[in-house]
Amino acid sequence: MTTDAVFSLPFLDNAMSKLDSFFSKLRWVSILSMLVLPILISIDVICRFFGISVPGSIELQQNLLVLNTFALLGLLQIRRGHMGIDLTYDRMPLGMKRWSDVFVNTLSVLVLVVMVYETCHAFMVKAGSSQLSMELYIPMEYYYWMPVFGLVSAIVVALPQLVRSLFQCMLQKHFLALILGLVCAIGLAYLPFWYREASFSMSNLALGGIAFFLLFLFLCARMPIVWAMCIVGALGMVAISRNIPAAIAAVGTTAYTATGNYNFVALPLFVLMGTLILYSGISKDLFDSASKWIGHYPGGIGIASVAGCTGFSAVCGDSMATAVTMGSVALPEMERLKYDRRLSTGLLAAGGTLGILIPPSTGFIIYGIVTEVSIGRLFLAGIFPGLLLAFLFGLYVYLVAKRKPHMAPSGPRYPMRERIASSFGLLPILGIFFLVLGSIVMGICSPNEGGAVGAMGSFLYALSRGKMTRANLTEALAVAGNLSARIMAIMIGVAILGYFFAGTRLPFLLADFITSLPFDRYIVFAIVVIIYVVLGTVMNVIPMLMLTLPSIFPTMCDPNIGLGFDPIWFGVISVMVMEMGQITPPVGVVVFALAGVAKGIPMETIFRGIFPFVGLIIVGVIIITFFPELATWLPYLLMGREM
Repeated sequence: MTTDAVFSLPFLDNAMSKLDSFFSKLRWVSILSMLVLPILISIDVICRFFGISVPGSIELQQNLLVLNTFALLGLLQIRRGHMGIDLTYDRMPLGMKRWSDVFVNTLSVLVLVVMVYETCHAFMVKAGSSQLSMELYIPMEYYYWMPVFGLVSAIVVALPQLVRSLFQCMLQKHFLALILGLVCAIGLAYLPFWYREASFSMSNLALGGIAFFLLFLFLCARMPIVWAMCIVGALGMVAISRNIPAAIAAVGTTAYTATGNYNFVALPLFVLMGTLILYSGISKDLFDSASKWIGHYPGGIGIASVAGCTGFSAVCGDSMATAVTMGSVALPEMERLKYDRRLSTGLLAAGGTLGILIPPSTGFIIYGIVTEVSIGRLFLAGIFPGLLLAFLFGLYVYLVAKRKPHMAPSGPRYPMRERIASSFGLLPILGIFFLVLGSIVMGICSPNEGGAVGAMGSFLYALSRGKMTRANLTEALAVAGNLSARIMAIMIGVAILGYFFAGTRLPFLLADFITSLPFDRYIVFAIVVIIYVVLGTVMNVIPMLMLTLPSIFPTMCDPNIGLGFDPIWFGVISVMVMEMGQITPPVGVVVFALAGVAKGIPMETIFRGIFPFVGLIIVGVIIITFFPELATWLPYLLMGREM
């Protein structure tokens, strides 16, 4: 057989079907966690005005996040919902795909066995120590059962997946792929033990280079990012540690400590805010208002689309959601006016990138969490660069329309009364934006509390317009919980890989190596920008930030060991160049998302249309590089210079 079919194995299919049904029911645990989280925080914020607080609020918040993560771990594993890279796997010959399946599944099972064993051991230690939680004085074993359950769920799914890949190799007669897959996986797992007994040694910088190579290899083989980082981190710790049991034991507590972090609670809340606002109809209001005010100018409907993307970005921190939502509203009108399809789709794809630059931004939240830079300052820093890109996009459409009117025809002119009336519908959403950002900037709310207030405000706004049905609310909560679980799973990998980085002092060694090069620091900066653009073509911004920042950030921003760039400015630049990668070939995930609503428009047309806007983003990056105050002036003015 030469086809890439998934064979029917009745005994496995039946077992996997039952597991899928069981783990699907656990989605309700995630939904309820996402429902309770903003309500709990909002009540705590209100109580604070009366001088009281909800007992154990912080502890409850972080453990709701832990519960959400591990309740969905089995479902993510069985439905292959973990974040990863699919670019290279789909282009592999069939035999190499079978090798990749065996290799990835074997290593995944091996690392999960270690993680389950060590996590269970940590759970038993907590159960026997009578250790109580800090706020509610609850025995810690009542919390540590969550990662045990989640990781056991993952391995219960991973084992049948390994068996399926082995049977598929045998049924397709890819015996060499089967043998090589098992040998490579087991040999790689043994490699650090062999290195410990070898007569030679390598520098920590060389070990770090090998770790990054293995990480890249795993990702190209379609291994989920979380397991790839866990494997590399665990193997690295075995290779460098004097005490192997102590090094591996660190994995036991990591699953809980990496996800039970109060600072991470902001992420699902802002995601939830964006998903709730999707159902309010605000995208149509934004576009209608903008088109009535400026639609009659040359290229006015295109400029109105940019304005709509800008406004929608202020309540949704995701690029794909912004591009898809505004595309579904604006593209039919541009099609009716016979806009050039390359211009219209390229504009909407580029406009979608504003979703992760204009606050609130999930990219800035992750950057702030990993680097410990103020999220409030990052939000403020993204405003002017976001508006700059929106201005450049709109100016380009205007100039194209002036030169070639047939490419961007003008829309009708509306009376002033209709223009003013259309603006009133935007006031509630502006209120939510300023309430969230203003409360964070003024120090009234933490980013977590601001996200909760925004989510509650978005819910009430959609409810007041009759758009928030039970089904819509359930779907919004499920989407927020799913994305949060995918991201928090990667945080486990980041933590385990971080132990290896700490042991090798890799970030410091890398910084020393780069600063010793006879190059100007802006040449190094340009190289990092190019790397980020390339990486952006094959993966989402969030996992890319998690993978690169632990080593790149100290090199670029630490004033003592690195190049001393401003951390807030570098955060803005990082998000801008990564978003550039999101709309460029060969992948361009935002382009693929937009293609789902651009019915009848070939993918090639959209990709050809984005190139002028990629150039404009490059112009924007250059402007922010030469005038960093555009990013740093507002946060330092309103919140001071202390991080």
